[in-house]
Amino acid sequence: MVHYINRGAVITIADPLRPGEYKEIRNSDWDALPEIISFTEFLRWNYTWDYGRYIRQAHAYGRLPLPWGMPKTAEIANVRILDGKYDRKDQKSFWMHVICQVTFVSEDGEFNQQYLVHGMLWQNGISDFMLSADLYDEQYICCRHPLDEYLVPILQKREFDRIAQEIRDEFIPDAEGKIDGFILAQAMDYQVRYARLSKNRSVRSKLIPEKRTVTVYDKYYHKQLLEVEDRTILVDQELKEKDEKHAAIIHECVHAYLHNLFYTLQSYYRRIIGKEAPEFDDYFYSPEQRKCVHWMETQANAITRHIQMPQDETEEAILGCFDRIVGKPDWDDYRELIDCIKTKFGVSRYAAKKRILELGWSEVRGIYVYNVTGYVEDYDVAINFPEDSTYTLSLSDISDIHAECEEFAALVHSGRFIYVDGHVVLNQEKYIVRDPLYHIVIGLTEYARHHMAECCLDFKRVYGEFDYSYTFGELHKDELKPITPENRTLSEEQRKRLRSVMYELETECGRLECEPTVSPFGRAVIFHMERCGLTIDQVADRSGLGVNTISNMRSGKKVRLETVLAFCAALELEKIFRIDLMQKAHVQFDTGNPAHRLYMTIFELFPKPSVFLINECLIEEGFTPWTQERETTKRLAKKSAAG
Repeated sequence: MVHYINRGAVITIADPLRPGEYKEIRNSDWDALPEIISFTEFLRWNYTWDYGRYIRQAHAYGRLPLPWGMPKTAEIANVRILDGKYDRKDQKSFWMHVICQVTFVSEDGEFNQQYLVHGMLWQNGISDFMLSADLYDEQYICCRHPLDEYLVPILQKREFDRIAQEIRDEFIPDAEGKIDGFILAQAMDYQVRYARLSKNRSVRSKLIPEKRTVTVYDKYYHKQLLEVEDRTILVDQELKEKDEKHAAIIHECVHAYLHNLFYTLQSYYRRIIGKEAPEFDDYFYSPEQRKCVHWMETQANAITRHIQMPQDETEEAILGCFDRIVGKPDWDDYRELIDCIKTKFGVSRYAAKKRILELGWSEVRGIYVYNVTGYVEDYDVAINFPEDSTYTLSLSDISDIHAECEEFAALVHSGRFIYVDGHVVLNQEKYIVRDPLYHIVIGLTEYARHHMAECCLDFKRVYGEFDYSYTFGELHKDELKPITPENRTLSEEQRKRLRSVMYELETECGRLECEPTVSPFGRAVIFHMERCGLTIDQVADRSGLGVNTISNMRSGKKVRLETVLAFCAALELEKIFRIDLMQKAHVQFDTGNPAHRLYMTIFELFPKPSVFLINECLIEEGFTPWTQERETTKRLAKKSAAG
């Protein structure tokens, strides 16, 4: 076998001085090796010469079918591998149909013809890549169990039940009710180990088909290298005492059963190039590779649900729940249904809801809709509402849409729509509920939740407002809202809004609609403090900024953007004055920075947000708060001691 015939760090070419022999030269166009490789590319790199030799020999012995009009005396000048179609036979073998382009040269000139070379790969036996060759004129290639170019099965949703049943019948034929992931792993000859797999708990489990070193973390989240034996499933330490560990183990068992060919290909490729195979979560590079891994995860997630919740058992449990309901089911009944399936099969609430949907009960689509850190209020979804669409979006998802869609940005700025509980809804009293004391929006009306199509914008999933009409402040402000223990922390209604709302505003922050004052930054700070009637200590109490920092601002010294924004929030400055102050401080928003987009969102969508609410929102979204409140706490403690 020859490595890197047409591509790679080294390429092999015919030696012009020694006919029939070849030499290796460095490939000047080669920069790096891909992290994962498709089987078609693997064939191009390693077997182009072999396919060429096979086709030339078949032609020399008169066994190669020729296109009409091609003389038998025509010579083959070149053979290239164009594409491949692969048909899964079982876990460890598949049929190959490799499309090659053959260039013939005769007295009439040069002619290209495509051939289909059939073969078979078998991991535990003798493989033969070149069994026969046929003329290929782009006719349909029938594959009973097709694989993509990375050897990942191409499946339709209706096949998930079949594969799940295959796994159950082969490894856990007597299992009923809650499925024990450890029993399934043991039946598949895999051992299970616990380790802390990530700092933020984003990695729940890993499949280790071959012995290797894996990066894990100790209890202080310091990196460690762990030697792991082959055929091991690693489960995150945080799941050890939870039922979720079974789903994580079953998920990896599905990978081992269904995606064995993918793992074998990548392992073999890595041995050839002399590098250790990357861990599963490292397989994110080109768009094609990301699509491949995403598809593998989609299959594993879905089939895991089908294993844990078989169709017959789950339908029986669902119908049993409905039998206990008197009258037409309402939201409480659907919540109870989801929780019933969750408890019976030992799965997550999300998995239970997805399985109920897959079995045809679309009424639960608007129940238990999770949005970043909490559930939004339940709502109805029409039966014909597209599966890839949603009414509920997080701030991060909306930010991307706002940045790319001018029409959506115009709607947001028009004031016609308002963000409520994860939804962009028409700003009309018919659809929104306001707090009677502060007149802030706290949720959707009952009518709105039953008529989402009438009042809410829907978004297409591609993996995905509260608009405040500002008024310019006058010379002296009204009395500022007091900072109390109650409004220093998020209420449930505010938490739902703040944790779920983020979008990118206009690329340009905008310009003042009136001529800016000639005062420099320090004079502007003093001006706003005087018109609000606040001392340095009072600004410090309201903002969490240090006394020295505020004094520096009054002196006109350079400060950070976040400091200026905290000052503006503490004084409840109107938009025109906030922009003016930012210009004088020579700070501006960077719309490419996710944190800055969140800052812009808060000011654009929420009236008079306190610094402390903003800090809590930033922390929940994973960003650094504007102020740490350390100096304020110390100063208040001193005041209390002196008193």
